[in-house]
Amino acid sequence: MKTKLTLLLTGIILIVSCTKSAPELLNQAQKSLEENQVELAIGELESLLKNYPGDSLAARAQYKLATIYKNWKNDPHSAFDALQKTVNNYSGSVQAEQAQKELNAFPEWIVNKSDILRKQKLIKEAIQHLIYMTEKYSTNELAPKAQYMIGDIYMNDLRDFETAVQEYRKIIDNYSGSNQEPHAQFMIGYIYANALNDFDKARIEYNEFLKRFPKHELSPSVKFEIDYLGKDINEIPALKHITSPS
Repeated sequence: MKTKLTLLLTGIILIVSCTKSAPELLNQAQKSLEENQVELAIGELESLLKNYPGDSLAARAQYKLATIYKNWKNDPHSAFDALQKTVNNYSGSVQAEQAQKELNAFPEWIVNKSDILRKQKLIKEAIQHLIYMTEKYSTNELAPKAQYMIGDIYMNDLRDFETAVQEYRKIIDNYSGSNQEPHAQFMIGYIYANALNDFDKARIEYNEFLKRFPKHELSPSVKFEIDYLGKDINEIPALKHITSPS
């Protein structure tokens, strides 16, 4: 019964939308957004584009869809498509010019947006953005950073250490020579040593780090880790004072 009612209401909305002018649909979409009725706003904008494709407001409606997908729906795939349609279908418009600028900066936007989503505790959405980045822009200079962020999220936010190792490993496999590669190699060893307590694997990964990055700034930390793998803090002279009574 509830499903039938929903379908009926949707049908009524579509019928009503068809009777509205382009300015009315655009204004109603903005009002819907202000009332946090995002799906309704999307439907009204799509109705404008379908019924008034040649109207002067169509470019604004198409660009508004891109904005919604970027900032309300957190959907990078649909946002990119909406921006591309703005450029392709409304060339010469102010909106097309702005959309092209945003497309050119899309990789950087994805990384920054992921960081914002992470701070907002929208972890699933942050990961989805980063995965989209690594898949669509695999050769972009920011791709290794995006992949490292995925590993860091699984390590520190989700505490899923096995998956974190897998994600860090992708940097070594896919982005050899990047600035993130030695850090990823270090983190794999660190997780085995301090989270998974697999000291044999930790030693292997740390030794691999020293073999490949002997002069890296993390090398002293790696050597320290190797020297005291599996030992209690009281067995480490440099750290013993931390647990000693004052």
